[in-house]
Amino acid sequence: MAKAKPQSQPQPKPKPQPRSKATSSSGDPALDAFTEGFAALQGKDWKKAAERLEQAVELADRPELRDKARQLLTVCRQRTEEQGGKKETEADPFLTAVYEKNRGNLRAALEISRKGGRDEKDDRFAYLVASIHAVEDRIEEAAQALARAVELNPKNRIHAFHDPDFAELRKNRDYRPLFGLS
Repeated sequence: MAKAKPQSQPQPKPKPQPRSKATSSSGDPALDAFTEGFAALQGKDWKKAAERLEQAVELADRPELRDKARQLLTVCRQRTEEQGGKKETEADPFLTAVYEKNRGNLRAALEISRKGGRDEKDDRFAYLVASIHAVEDRIEEAAQALARAVELNPKNRIHAFHDPDFAELRKNRDYRPLFGLS
């Protein structure tokens, strides 16, 4: 006769201990604060990101972590200033203008770009205005707006050199210097 094996009773799993703020996932509170701050930054929660990154700067004993936290903290502060009371859901006017241009609604894109003199102060809007004029074959207006865009940011000369919207403008001898051509 075979003997029955005694059955072992399963041991209950230990309950997970709730994590306190002092307990960290990496064992380094500065790194944890940095990680949480970075995650909040990616989620565009500028306030939380700034709080956690400030904590990372205070706690970090490694210079590279402290320096990176400071850099990201600067980004958070700039974003907070830019927001200046704007709701998080408000669209960026530049992106809205680009969207309208891409939809073929050039009039709306031009209005957004010129509102409040944006095209005179911001190189992105000046470039967009130049592009719209070029697409509509208003060469003189395109050249003036592009000259302003290049004045505000010299890199726009390079962008325009490769931009198909400005192909006709590049062919015109009078405007070739805008592209660094002779």
